[in-house]
Amino acid sequence: MKRLTPVFIFLPLLLVSCSVTQTVSLGSSYGALRGSSQTQISATDFFVGVVEDLSSWKANGNNDPVMDVAVSEFAQNVNNSQASSSVSFRKTGDNNYSGNFNFSDLEKLVSDLCLNNPSQNLITVRREGSRTRIKLLISLENWDTLTQVVPFLADRNFAVWGPVYNNPPHDYLTEEDYKELVAFILGEDGPDAIDASRITIRLNLPSEVKSTNGTIVSKNTVEFSFPLIDFLLLHNPIEFWCEF
Repeated sequence: MKRLTPVFIFLPLLLVSCSVTQTVSLGSSYGALRGSSQTQISATDFFVGVVEDLSSWKANGNNDPVMDVAVSEFAQNVNNSQASSSVSFRKTGDNNYSGNFNFSDLEKLVSDLCLNNPSQNLITVRREGSRTRIKLLISLENWDTLTQVVPFLADRNFAVWGPVYNNPPHDYLTEEDYKELVAFILGEDGPDAIDASRITIRLNLPSEVKSTNGTIVSKNTVEFSFPLIDFLLLHNPIEFWCEF
């Protein structure tokens, strides 16, 4: 089977992580996109501490580490999908996790993760003739859908650091304003930690790349990369697509 390395499902967890790598193996571009997924998550103590300090985690009586619970909840959501099987996630070290699962239909899996919403547009697959088009879209308009996939993003005390409260009608922070605020509240390490974080999506496709708004690495591989701050502010939609 061909390999695909996107950060589709765990993309939002980069809010609290330095690295999230998800490798998906696809069987074919014909019919339902079936295959398997292998995920590696590595979070820093700095970001995990920020999450626990700013959220109501401890105040609500939660004694388990926030990342343990976030990964466990996601694994359970995947396991609840009719399109998934053999779901297994485990902790491999301090703030490090790995997970594996199979899926019979990528579109059905994403729909189930979005509370059985067939009209979700976070990840879409379109076919026209012999071509298949995969698109990832994150915007203010579908942010609520994203929080259904990762409920942690909706935590009131943490959400103020995300795009909903950094855009009208609440407020509008430039990148410079945002980093100054982070430095003031979280310390001087905050901006550097954000600057050091980039989100990279790599897709190794089952057939040759026809077109993309990313970078063509080889005839079967495309890559799309953007800084974490773009996700935190989301002043413009984040969109990645490719056709093969």
